[in-house]
Amino acid sequence: MDTQMKEITESILHRFKKLFILLLLIPVLTTVIAYFMAAKAPSSAQATAKIKLGQAENSMLNTPESAKEYLASDEFLSSIKGLNKDEEKAMKEKLQVAPETDTIITLTLADENKGKAKSQLKSVVKAFMTERNHQTEQWKTTLEDQIKKVEGTEVTGEGTIKKEEYLFDLKTRAMKIKEPKLLEKVDTAEMAGDPKRKAVLGLLVGLMLSASILLLPEIFKK
Repeated sequence: MDTQMKEITESILHRFKKLFILLLLIPVLTTVIAYFMAAKAPSSAQATAKIKLGQAENSMLNTPESAKEYLASDEFLSSIKGLNKDEEKAMKEKLQVAPETDTIITLTLADENKGKAKSQLKSVVKAFMTERNHQTEQWKTTLEDQIKKVEGTEVTGEGTIKKEEYLFDLKTRAMKIKEPKLLEKVDTAEMAGDPKRKAVLGLLVGLMLSASILLLPEIFKK
């Protein structure tokens, strides 16, 4: 066994001396190639915005989960002005919705064109806020109409108590309505690849290739 290990070690050392320059050049080349490929790669931009959903009793947009589902729906995407059919389809992949809290979501949209990323996310935010405000105002108006109707109703005896209880319930529900807010306006940031990080990865790949050239012949040797 010791003799066999000695032979393998000597064979590896011989191969290392013979191929030293090649084994050295491989990781150098992979590092340089990875660095320059990352440096020349087209950068992308990411637009972000943060929205507080607000609350409306009968709204389907009270939670991040329901808002995320709505933002990805064909119904919503077709309501965004300025998007053609291909852009609507692409939006399903590009638009990301992340919950920050139970009532706050962050919208993210990436594109190679910084201006396009910003303008498209602005359109998304505008369309969403318009619909959210519409639902909130609609429910607010419904409750206010009910309150006026009950207040104008003439009752006597026990009906007075029931009327006051119903009014209290309606006014409490109306007070719970919260308007949606744009907490952070649409902003963009460049997302260029990190050449140094890619270079390290290239170095590791090169070292693995060199190690394979050095060791694989011994593994498959009969």
